[in-house]
Amino acid sequence: MRICGKQECVRDLWDSESGAVTVDWVVLSAAVIGLGAFSVVQIGQGSTELANSIQGSLRFVLSQEPAEDGPRYSIQRLSDAQLEQWTTTYADQTDSQLLASVQLRHDQFMSHLDAQQWSQALQRIDYYHIIEQELATRSLQRPDDMPGAHALFDMYNDARS
Repeated sequence: MRICGKQECVRDLWDSESGAVTVDWVVLSAAVIGLGAFSVVQIGQGSTELANSIQGSLRFVLSQEPAEDGPRYSIQRLSDAQLEQWTTTYADQTDSQLLASVQLRHDQFMSHLDAQQWSQALQRIDYYHIIEQELATRSLQRPDDMPGAHALFDMYNDARS
């Protein structure tokens, strides 16, 4: 071990190459680990948002139990609060108002379908479905020239494909 002056020791330390590779690997490894952790967080958040979106879309899909004239339709776009609100609204209507609502919701659905406003079209099928349920509760039939909610949903799917 040699003894050196202050300036000489600093210069020797500065010019020394020993340990430089280790420092390089430590810095490089830290950068890779940092980027990996950042990527995991970003992908995790994105996939969680996507999963929640898919779950919301699939929450109300066609029931697996077939009805007499095809698969049953279930609510697609309405929240539970909206479903309750519209169920109450249609329950409070007279029979003639309810039958007029069938035509109104059908026409709105067709308009949204033609304009390719998919979310609004699904919402109108939901309203239509609620009306159908209220009609069934009152033992009323929808007009013969009006399709059922499942038929509207089939039209929606055909238009989307």
